[in-house]
Amino acid sequence: MAAGSGTQGGGGGVGGGAQGGSGSRDVPADIPDGRDDDIVARQLREAAMKEMDPELRERLWEEYRKYKQSTQ
Repeated sequence: MAAGSGTQGGGGGVGGGAQGGSGSRDVPADIPDGRDDDIVARQLREAAMKEMDPELRERLWEEYRKYKQSTQ
């Protein structure tokens, strides 16, 4: 049982996106590395990185930018 709770933090966290290579090329240059992302920012980042439609992906990055500005 204790092992199950230990895997919670090791899931698809922020570091996992950079390992894929193809995901990191979809991240705009003005987007920080995401080490300080909270759960909402992380979800927006993951959704934008997975999105195939370039228009929708850019809209998700815009939402990420707005959210990050509002939390600073």
